[in-house]
Amino acid sequence: MEPRNEFEELRRDSESWWYVTRRKLLRKAALQAVHGKREARLLDLGCTAQFEFGQASTYRVCNLQSSLKVLAFRQIEGDTNLVCSRIEELSLASNSFDAIVAGDVLQSVADDVVALREMRRVLKDGGLLCLTVPAYSFLWGEDDEVRGHQRRYTISELRRKLNNSGFHIQRASYFVASSFVPLVVGRAAKDLFHKSVTQHRHYPRPSRLANTGMSAVLDAERHLMHYVNLPFGTRVVCWALKPAMATEAVTDPAWERQWARHPLAQGSS
Repeated sequence: MEPRNEFEELRRDSESWWYVTRRKLLRKAALQAVHGKREARLLDLGCTAQFEFGQASTYRVCNLQSSLKVLAFRQIEGDTNLVCSRIEELSLASNSFDAIVAGDVLQSVADDVVALREMRRVLKDGGLLCLTVPAYSFLWGEDDEVRGHQRRYTISELRRKLNNSGFHIQRASYFVASSFVPLVVGRAAKDLFHKSVTQHRHYPRPSRLANTGMSAVLDAERHLMHYVNLPFGTRVVCWALKPAMATEAVTDPAWERQWARHPLAQGSS
């Protein structure tokens, strides 16, 4: 595919209802995590939140992607502080970010536990990780294969992997419940008739009216999640914290304290 066509495809994706809603979700989570902090640093894995701060802002954002094509597109769109790196081997200093957002990137890495441990390494103590991932293996489709996905998740599976990586789960919920039933019906129809529902490389671009309508529905879901966790959906959203390290109560070894209390007499044999 020609670069111009690839960039047009990325631009269509960035304007679709899911990408717009995901940006709102990730931005709000990150800004709440660093509220009141000066010189806070944010890491946008996948360049999905697309933070927009003025020159007077004290926040610093690092936009990281493993795809040179996506980085080139984001540079054309005006993003700065772009870094090319694999998520499993982040070329970033440890304990350097106050918050990390990762919109639909974890499902594309070969080893998601290694990637989560790398996120924990570069996150400061008490820092927040907010991520979204596709839900349910039975919803696997052609779009997952085209986008290079390795897996889909349930909440329990994502919780377990985050806990094993050293995170404390603050909250987890399903999301995009409004499109869950249509997607399940579409997958069942494909299995029944042995015919692909999706004939294009990606799902066709919805009309402007449909895009606006779905964005409004998902905004309502976002507000509903302030009060309850949604029981099902096509995405999983999780907020996790890197626990602050407990300070050691004893700073000096026991033998050193013992000799300090009873020094040897000068000139003793």
